[in-house]
Amino acid sequence: MTRPPSRSAQDKKPPAEVGFLARMALALTDWTERWVPDAFVFALIATLIVVVAGVAFTPSTMPQVVDAWGKGFWELIPFTLQMALIIITGHVLATSRPVGRVIRGLAAWPTTPRNAVALVAFFAMASSWFNWGFSLIFSAVLAKEIARRVEGVDYRALAAASFLGLGSVWAQGLSGSAALQMATAGALQPQIREIVAGSSRAASSRSATRFFSGKASRPSSSRSRSSRR
Repeated sequence: MTRPPSRSAQDKKPPAEVGFLARMALALTDWTERWVPDAFVFALIATLIVVVAGVAFTPSTMPQVVDAWGKGFWELIPFTLQMALIIITGHVLATSRPVGRVIRGLAAWPTTPRNAVALVAFFAMASSWFNWGFSLIFSAVLAKEIARRVEGVDYRALAAASFLGLGSVWAQGLSGSAALQMATAGALQPQIREIVAGSSRAASSRSATRFFSGKASRPSSSRSRSSRR
């Protein structure tokens, strides 16, 4: 008597009606989950490579390299705290009672798995335009709530759809890092700021010159016609 397969193995086995691309995606997902290590392992390996290269190819000693690594780590603390505050405040807002009612209302809309994934993708991108930290938590909670309600929906597709805001829209939105960095007064060096300011003034002066010269040329032409008459 053969032993029946475990429930996890049955869940991972693709059904017969699944297409070739879906079977390939499931196989690659299983291989990745089994063999690809965690991101922290890559960070440790990269740190070790940098330390060894710093000692081997520069005149720095091991204590100097370790000291430089430590100083660089603590210089990242302000940025780390900013990112932590974005995530924390986004989580507080997305899990509040008013937003929870909105999420439950939205989760009642889709009736098919395809509509559920499309709904999560749309609201993930729309909310990410306003704030990517809020979208990160809001989309995850929305995907979790829809997974409870819509029967047969693929939770992996919902999870992927919930990240579409961070993958496509957030950089062009109100919380985009590049736009906020350029809007910060001390983000650019003084020399670069003078160049940018000079180019913008030159562009505006050229536009004004074209505008006023075009309007000023019309009266002169009319005066020349009247003088000829």
